[in-house]
Amino acid sequence: MNSRLKKYVTGKFTKIAQDLLENPQGLKFKLDNAKDKLSKQNVVDALGKNVDDFKTLLRMAKLWLSRRYRNINKQSIILVIVAIIYFITPTDFVPDFILGLGYIDDISVLKWVLVQISKDLEEFKKWEEKKDKDSGDSKDEDEEIA
Repeated sequence: MNSRLKKYVTGKFTKIAQDLLENPQGLKFKLDNAKDKLSKQNVVDALGKNVDDFKTLLRMAKLWLSRRYRNINKQSIILVIVAIIYFITPTDFVPDFILGLGYIDDISVLKWVLVQISKDLEEFKKWEEKKDKDSGDSKDEDEEIA
């Protein structure tokens, strides 16, 4: 992620994410918006192979919000929320409506967040696998994102 985009993201979206930590209803609304946006085929196509990573972040945030998963530090959950807010903001650094380019910045932010939270992400994936193995089924319907 280039320095201008990083400065834009950390300057504008980190404060919003921090505020949402104190506003569960607002965060739930943002997560629902992201889920709705991901239900559109053109968005899935634009994200390409990155869609699964984004769905993982959504599951992590949703489970953190419901207090079913808390093994993540505050800075990491803020970054997860930053990526989600950035994704649902249509007029971000490169507006989403610009055909062919609109999601390039969203993918850059997603990749940057994934690197920043890599340890927490691996722990979350292990937790999900263990939970699925222990329960004998896949993710709860409530936890499914797409």
